Amino acid sequence: MVLNKKDLTGYMDGDDRKRIRNEQVAIAYKQAFASIFPLFFGAFIVLLLFYKTNLTDFVFLWFSVVIVTLIWRIWLLTDYRRNFHRLDHSIWERRFKYVMYSSALIWGSAAFFIFQTPDYLHHFFIIFLLTGIASVASGTLASLLGVTIVFLSFLLTPIFIVMFFHGEFEVQMMGMLVLAFYMLLVSAAKRINSNIMNALTSKILHQKAANALALSEERFETIFKEAPIGIFYYDTDLIVMETNNEMLQALQIPRETMIGLDLKALSDTRLSDALNVSVHGQKGFYEGPYTSTFVELKMWVSLRTSPIYDSERRIIGGVGIVSDITERMNAEEKIKHQAYFDALTNIPNRALLKDRVDQSLAHYRRYGSLIAIMFLDLDHFKSINDSLGHYIGDLLLIETANRLKHICREGDTVARLGGDEFIILLNELGNDPMVAATRAETVAEKIHEVFSAPFDIGLAEPISTSSSIGIVLVSSKDQTSDDLLKFADTAMYQAKKEGRNTTRFYQEEMDQWIKKRLFLENALRSAVKNNELELYYQPVIEMKTKLIIGAEALLRWNHPELGLIMPDEMIEIAEESGLIVGIGEWVLREACTQFVRWRAENLRQSHIDRIAVNVSAVQFRQSDFVDKVIRTVAETGLVPSMLELELTESTVIDNIDIVIDKMNRLRHAGIGISMDDFGTGYSSLGYLKKLPFTTLKIDRSFVRDIVSDTDDAALVETILSMASIFKFDVIAEGVETIEQFKFLESHGCQYFQGYLCSKPVQVKHFEELLVHEIQSCAAQ
Repeated sequence: MVLNKKDLTGYMDGDDRKRIRNEQVAIAYKQAFASIFPLFFGAFIVLLLFYKTNLTDFVFLWFSVVIVTLIWRIWLLTDYRRNFHRLDHSIWERRFKYVMYSSALIWGSAAFFIFQTPDYLHHFFIIFLLTGIASVASGTLASLLGVTIVFLSFLLTPIFIVMFFHGEFEVQMMGMLVLAFYMLLVSAAKRINSNIMNALTSKILHQKAANALALSEERFETIFKEAPIGIFYYDTDLIVMETNNEMLQALQIPRETMIGLDLKALSDTRLSDALNVSVHGQKGFYEGPYTSTFVELKMWVSLRTSPIYDSERRIIGGVGIVSDITERMNAEEKIKHQAYFDALTNIPNRALLKDRVDQSLAHYRRYGSLIAIMFLDLDHFKSINDSLGHYIGDLLLIETANRLKHICREGDTVARLGGDEFIILLNELGNDPMVAATRAETVAEKIHEVFSAPFDIGLAEPISTSSSIGIVLVSSKDQTSDDLLKFADTAMYQAKKEGRNTTRFYQEEMDQWIKKRLFLENALRSAVKNNELELYYQPVIEMKTKLIIGAEALLRWNHPELGLIMPDEMIEIAEESGLIVGIGEWVLREACTQFVRWRAENLRQSHIDRIAVNVSAVQFRQSDFVDKVIRTVAETGLVPSMLELELTESTVIDNIDIVIDKMNRLRHAGIGISMDDFGTGYSSLGYLKKLPFTTLKIDRSFVRDIVSDTDDAALVETILSMASIFKFDVIAEGVETIEQFKFLESHGCQYFQGYLCSKPVQVKHFEELLVHEIQSCAAQ
């Protein structure tokens, strides 16, 4: 297909057209130099021929003007040659027109000399000279078509007029020939201009194409060399022809080794298929590990190959694009590992455990080989974590996982569910349930034995702990992994309830018991809202006066269906479910409010001056516990010194510094603190010097046999002596007989509680006790 001028210019923009116009002007200036000497020579001949005619003066004038225009032309052409880049092409074109048009007019005026001499040779010379100039101008000025047409018009119009209006027919015909000659020259100038324009347009387009190609090649070369992925070319024999820098860096080899490398000779043949298919017209792909032939380098690569064709679509080789995906694969492996392994202990987590239990269950359903799930929980881990810090707790968990892994077989699984809960999956225990149970129990005994050794985790003294273990054997092909984990958890909970550091197998009765606990937990959540919780009050009696001087607030739960829930069971559920904090705050506010109400009613026993409230360990550990107590006392209007908080030893043995700080803040606010069940813990005596208690309460277990058991009697005497030394008040709990009362009274005990005077009673009954002044209870 041949493109015309319009087609070609359609590919150009404004800058291209400006460049073409500059080229047109440059061509015109260049061509204008060639005609200067001929014009000078022609003008001189005209002067010689016509200076003796009647127009002598005009001829000399004409010759002078011609010389001036030629000088003007020489100056302009010289100035353009030196300074063409300083001015826009439109200015140079305008100056060029001025010179050319002036020259055409001057030379055209020579036509008026024709018939001023009778010599026909002179006539023909003028005609020949003007038509010759016109012929030359149609070619030399053709780059500027408009200038050419105007120049020819100015040059030939005078001779046409002179000849056409001369009068003689022959001369007029010659004038018509001049006109025809003019039209012929204009047509020729157009063709020449068209050729020039096509040539210039082609030149511009060719330059643009060449520049684009060079730019494209430069960009391709840059992309190829600097691409962030490895690229290499190879021929049909799988010989590497070229490669880029990234490829060399990835393989850690020099360029000299890579160029000319025979890919068929690679020791790692896993890339072969992807390389071979490309030279057979297909695209290849490989993603996986690669081992270098030249250096000890193992990496993960992604290789994509494609065939390379020549202009006739013949395959001449292939191109390979290589990405080092080692970091990505390592990250994926890390993510996968994190998804299935515990971040702290690096043993399987719940997700991987469930998958392995499902696999073991599938094996059991097919072959009948029994499996067991062991649910292990560390005893008193929370106390260790709270007292020694989470870092120490984490070290203990890591060491626990290590010990469990050494106990179990290779085919078993040790997993961590979270916190201090571990699961052991025992596989291949045989087909006999008794044998399987024995084997599982043997593993549990090993665990207890291993855990009996203290854990040395870098502290000054090793940590001692134990574990509670629940075991369940698969017993039905319908059981799922979730069922087994739930049953094992139930058995573990039962082991904890029965004293810890022991093992229990799952039984269906346990499940019923757990369901009851869940029912009670859900019921307890709405107990406060439904007014099912109530406070009972047990009097505190002064032994010397036999008067009620205080009360202990005790929580009771009257369930609409189950009746009265025992306090120990209720408190245990509340603590494990986290409800104890809210319930404890309600108990404190209710007790304070009731006590203020009694004081305001000015009952006859107005000397009642203390109200005791039990505080759970969970409640006491709350960071804002002290602030809430002080705020409650202020809001209810209770005198702070009339409130006494009862703490058990388990509440104060952890994080001793924090406990002391909280107790000092309470004492600074005027609130009393008593140690409940004193004497039942192994370290109670050691804390007396550190903790700012105001009262000790002797546990009922010591008071019960105080008259018949000399050991209990000696212990109570010791407690009373110590209390005297440390200036503590002492309250004896569980006083039921007059003999117990007299023993305590004779040894200096100040206060007591117990059925001898009253059990815990409701508000109205307690008020009746106050009104009737129980003074004779100890004598009854």
